[in-house]
Amino acid sequence: MTPKLHVAMLPMETGVHTKEHIKHHLCKNSKRCSKRGCEGLSHTHYFLVNDEITVVRDLTYAPKQYFLPGKAKDIIRATLRERLSGIIYDGEAASGWVRDIVDTIKNRLKEMEYERYKIVVQATIGEKRGQGFNMACRCFWDPNTDDYAEETFTNEDIFGVAVAFAVYQY
Repeated sequence: MTPKLHVAMLPMETGVHTKEHIKHHLCKNSKRCSKRGCEGLSHTHYFLVNDEITVVRDLTYAPKQYFLPGKAKDIIRATLRERLSGIIYDGEAASGWVRDIVDTIKNRLKEMEYERYKIVVQATIGEKRGQGFNMACRCFWDPNTDDYAEETFTNEDIFGVAVAFAVYQY
């Protein structure tokens, strides 16, 4: 069995590399792989085995701090209580309340400095009249980095639901 020979590590941003290009790097760099000048970029490692090229991607953008749903849930709960406690539902004012709730939650989550996370906040306010309320959502994301937190608030006259999604941007 022929041992794997590390051909080269090239930034993914430089585009698709042909077999000839990779073999050229084999001749130039032999077994060396240098990250000089490429710190912080994603790279593609090329291995040459029996004239076949194997490609392995190395993502260097791992989160330094992961989104913490428990802390986010506390922020959402506190915001809903602050903004909705003691309020009687008013259909005309509700749109302003919900915008204020969403902006407050988003700003408080941004203060936690989740680097490279896109924070999306959604909220709903409604009048309680004995009706049921269902809310659902589906997301396509990376379960290793992305997450969400949700919380509800109710009193005699009003209900509120808020959800914060944190999606990591590679």
